[in-house]
Amino acid sequence: MALSRILSTALIISVLAVDVASAACTENSEASAVKKTVRQANRCDYKALRSGFDPDCAVTAAPVCAGTLATDSNNLAFGLAALDEVDRKLLADQLKCQRKISRAVSHYVGTKLQYLVRGKTDAEAEEKAIRQLDRLADYCAVTVVEDVATQLVLPTVGPQCAAAIGEPGDTVNTIGLRDCLRQLGEVWVNRWGPNPQPLRPNIIFILTDDQRWDTTDATHSLDGVSPVMPGLRNELGGSGVEFSEAFMTTPLCCPSRSSILRGQHANLTHVYTNDGVNGGADDFVVHESETVATLLEDAGYRTGFYGKYLNGYNQLWADSMHIPVGWTVWNGFRNVRYFDYDLIQNGVAVPYGSADEDYSTDVLREQAKQFISDSVTVGQPFFLYLAFKAPHGPWEPAPRHVGQFAGLPPWRPASYNETDVSDKPSWVQATPELTPTEQADLDAIRIAQLEMVQAVDEAIGGSTTYGITGIMQHLRNLGIDDDTMVVYFADNGWHWGEHRYEGKNKPYDESIRAPMFIRYPKLAPLPRTEGEFALNVDFCPTFADLALRSTDPQPTISFSGTSLVPLLDGTAETWRTDFLHEGWPGSHVWASIRDSQWKYVELPATPGDPGTTFELELYNLVSDPLELDNVAGDSGNAQRISDMAARIRALRPTWPDDSDPTVEGPEE
Repeated sequence: MALSRILSTALIISVLAVDVASAACTENSEASAVKKTVRQANRCDYKALRSGFDPDCAVTAAPVCAGTLATDSNNLAFGLAALDEVDRKLLADQLKCQRKISRAVSHYVGTKLQYLVRGKTDAEAEEKAIRQLDRLADYCAVTVVEDVATQLVLPTVGPQCAAAIGEPGDTVNTIGLRDCLRQLGEVWVNRWGPNPQPLRPNIIFILTDDQRWDTTDATHSLDGVSPVMPGLRNELGGSGVEFSEAFMTTPLCCPSRSSILRGQHANLTHVYTNDGVNGGADDFVVHESETVATLLEDAGYRTGFYGKYLNGYNQLWADSMHIPVGWTVWNGFRNVRYFDYDLIQNGVAVPYGSADEDYSTDVLREQAKQFISDSVTVGQPFFLYLAFKAPHGPWEPAPRHVGQFAGLPPWRPASYNETDVSDKPSWVQATPELTPTEQADLDAIRIAQLEMVQAVDEAIGGSTTYGITGIMQHLRNLGIDDDTMVVYFADNGWHWGEHRYEGKNKPYDESIRAPMFIRYPKLAPLPRTEGEFALNVDFCPTFADLALRSTDPQPTISFSGTSLVPLLDGTAETWRTDFLHEGWPGSHVWASIRDSQWKYVELPATPGDPGTTFELELYNLVSDPLELDNVAGDSGNAQRISDMAARIRALRPTWPDDSDPTVEGPEE
């Protein structure tokens, strides 16, 4: 960051993790001070672009009540790049636009806050605040240019609105720029203004089962160009945020879904496996009194669950006709299948057959749309959890998609059917190389899984070919698309032969990475890719953050995750740089730390024994993204291993004592 940006930021009091309700700005003097701070910070940054850093360019500290508002506004107006003197003659028009952007942002934020503090309505405040933003079209219909000396691209704004600027040679989309700056300014002012309230959007959480992170783009498409899931990428990626570094903390169905419901690592939910002791739906029942569903239902949301719940729910239903609390509408699978299944629809087992129209992905799509319509009719905000079975086995695409990916070339990365596994832990060494028959079977599974997500894609984006109205168009038809957060995620990934393996529940990236998209224009007005780590344990705290008012019952859960709201709207000044992931396969329990460059894995020789020895894995993901070369034995990595081992224990203090899933977990 340029020295001018450091100066500006250093003199703005930055408040992290502040209780918004207790930090509201309510005095006119406070609003005026915020406006002054943003103007001064913007002036210093603009001066840096024209003549270089000025150490005497001072910025008055913003009032504490404003939290990060001044810093966020300044970063939005000038972006996050290090600023330096540019060619004023060559970039004269771009500098004029930049100046107008900075003035419009400071005017909007300061003026709107002032008018709200004075007791004016939001409409009255908006009328006064928007005027300079409306004039951006007069100054910013310019070509984007890169300065040769500094390599700065002007005009520039924060990454939240960068899509409106475009690339060098593009013409600025002035309407998109204005709308993006206004939307974020409005959210931020309301966050720190005199009467802060949660946004309380409708929330749709779409979960797939066993879907790899690389099965939405063109990586596995027939032509290498068209995305595998065009509806998802157009609807959510095209107007939302794609999280390129999204992971689940335990890559197995039931533990991962339990973590989603509670926002906790599996070592806290004590749901380690899919069944047996410490696994399955029966082990989660003790937690059902407080989940994302109960939190949102208590906050006035209409909640609906559709699809696959937790492994073993079938037995819970058979034993006691169990329906988890917190769901206004319960529509869960009794037996999870594509055909010939029952859905427990509010206490009644409703059978579905083997006709094409009974394909469960399609049935759940239409029922979810009905839930949305019913919620709008009754006038309640809603939380819809839509959990498809696809692309989990058995491998049954919708009949209309059978053969769509026939002829797809086999998947053969360097890690496929890994020949030399002498550096790998004993469980990998004991895994034989894939036979030709097994390889052919895996190739067929890959094709089937890609065909199976086509119905999921149509559930989101629709299909004119088959006359399907997708969920996103349904939201538009109801006029609620911009007031609805739509989230897409998978409970775990899947190996297609990497490291000789088929399946999930391994510490390698094929298991732990997930496709993830979020569309919510009020926090992310324009599309972008977010490269920070996002986890399945983040969803519960995120939804609670967006939905719960100060008068609503507050979570008592000790969250392992954190709200994604500041990451979505670009106001997160710090974020996690690593994360814990863990698994309890019977023959190779593991705990691991992954950061942007390194992955470290510990596998206890005797799970549950505090004095156990470990097999270790360490991979440099920058030079070895396929995790082929285990460098844990290199003496030069001893300190890194020590540091990462300590980090595991900082995030999971009970490790490795709690690594045996055949015993009761420790008290939470």
